[in-house]
Amino acid sequence: MATEMKKKSGISSALLAWIVIGPVVIVLGIIITLAVKDLQSGRAIEIQTLRDKSAVLIRAFESGTRTGMGMGMGMRWRQDQRQILLEEMAYQPGVLYIAMTDPSGRILAHSDPMRVGSQLYSKQQMDALQATGVEQWHMTSFVDQQHNSQNTFEAYRFFKPLKRANGHGSHMMNMHRAAETDAKGSESDEQLLIFVAFDTQALDAAQAKDIRNTSILLTILLLLVLSSLLTLFWARRYQRSSRQLQDEIRRKEKLAAIGDLAAGLAHEIRNPLSSIKGFAKYFEGRSLPGSEEQELAKVMAKEVERLNRVISELLALVRPVDLHIQQVDINEVLEHSLHLIRQDAESKNITIRYCRNQALPLAELDPDRLTQALLNLYLNAIQAIGSDGLLEVSVVLVGGEGLRISVTDSGKGIKPDDLAKIFNPYFTTKAAGTGLGLTIVQKVIEEHQGSISVSNHAPSGCRFEMTIPLIHKKREAPEDGDA
Repeated sequence: MATEMKKKSGISSALLAWIVIGPVVIVLGIIITLAVKDLQSGRAIEIQTLRDKSAVLIRAFESGTRTGMGMGMGMRWRQDQRQILLEEMAYQPGVLYIAMTDPSGRILAHSDPMRVGSQLYSKQQMDALQATGVEQWHMTSFVDQQHNSQNTFEAYRFFKPLKRANGHGSHMMNMHRAAETDAKGSESDEQLLIFVAFDTQALDAAQAKDIRNTSILLTILLLLVLSSLLTLFWARRYQRSSRQLQDEIRRKEKLAAIGDLAAGLAHEIRNPLSSIKGFAKYFEGRSLPGSEEQELAKVMAKEVERLNRVISELLALVRPVDLHIQQVDINEVLEHSLHLIRQDAESKNITIRYCRNQALPLAELDPDRLTQALLNLYLNAIQAIGSDGLLEVSVVLVGGEGLRISVTDSGKGIKPDDLAKIFNPYFTTKAAGTGLGLTIVQKVIEEHQGSISVSNHAPSGCRFEMTIPLIHKKREAPEDGDA
C-alpha cells in the first residue's frame, strides 16, 4: 500500500513538473526563434537599404560621367571634372567616401582630394575582392582624419560609364562620334572600380535596439522560468510537508489510541497484577529451594514485572511529560549513560568508543529523559551486536545552534523495508520485544524539539542520529479563551 502511494506521489510530482515547466520550455523556444529571426530580418532590411543607396549613387555617378562625355562632344571626360562630380555626390547623409581606383587599388578620384594617388587597398586585397560588373558589398572599417575608426558598409563594382548605342536623330550621331573619339579612354574606364562607403550608425542602432528588446524578452522569460521553478519547488515541498503532516497525524492518532488503551489497562490490570505478584512471592517463600514450585513462582513474578513494565512504557509514551530543563554539559550526560551499560557491554566483549568534545557549549535539556532515550538505543545496539563488536557514540555542534548525537553499532543492521517503520509503536524484530522502545526514544527527542533518524552503516550495523537544539524554546501558554 505504501509503495503504491509512493508511486502515485512520484507520478503526480512528475506530472506537475511537466505541467509547469513544459509550457515554459515551449514559450522559451518560440521567443528565442522569433528573436533570432527578428534580428536577422532587421539586419537584412538595413543592409538592403544601404545596398539600394549605394547602387543609386554609383548609377548617378556613371550617368553624370556619361552626361559629361556627351556634353564634351567627344572630348575625354577630364579627370578634374570627374573629381569635382565625385566630391559633390559625396555630400549625402551617411556617405563616408566615394572613390575610384585602378585594378591595383591606386586611387584615381576620391571624395577627399587628399587621398588621390594613395592606395585604397593593396593589389592582394583587390584580387581578394573579386570585383565584377555586379555590385558587391562587405563590412570593413574606416579611419578618418582624426584617426577614429568606425564600422563601414562598402559597396563596389566595375565602373561602367556606358555609352548609348541607340537614340534619335542627331543625338545618336553625336554619341556615336563621341564613342569613336573616346574608344581608348573607354577601354581604360572599363577596368576601373568604384567604391561607395556608408557609416553603419543606422544598422548598429537597429541591431542594438533589437538586441535590447530581445534581452528584455529573455529577461522576462528567465523570470518566468525562475518563478515556475520556484512554484514547482514550493509545490513539491508542500507535497512533502503534507505527506509528513499526514504521517504525523496518523502517528498521533495511534498514540492517542494507545493512550486510551494504556489508561484502561493501567487501572484494570495493575491491581490484579499486584495481587498475582504477591501470591507468587508467597509461594516462592513457601517452596523448597531449587524445587520446581519455586522456579514456577519466580517465573510468575518475572512475568508480572514484565507486564508492569509494558504498562509503564505505554503510559510513558502517551502521557504529557513535564521536562525538567537544565543547562548541562552533554559530555557528562553521555559519559553517565555509557557508564550504566559498560559492565553489560564488557561482559559481551563489546568495545565502547567515545571521545569527549570539550569545545561544546552547554545545552538546555532534561538529562534524565535524554539518558532514558540513550539507554534504549544502547541496549538495542548491544542486543543487535550480540558479542565481539563496537558501540560508538559521538556528538558534534551543528550550525552553532544544535547538537547532533550519533549512536553507531556493528550489528547486523536493519532491513531496508523496515527502516521506515522502525519508530512505529509495536513494531519490533525481536521475539520478546514490546515494540515501544524506539517510539519512546522518538518521543523524548521530539519533546526536546529535536529529530531522530536511522540509517544502515557500512560495512555492517546501523546509525541513529539525534539533533537537539542548544536552546529549548518555551511553548506559549494557551489564552484563557482557548483553555
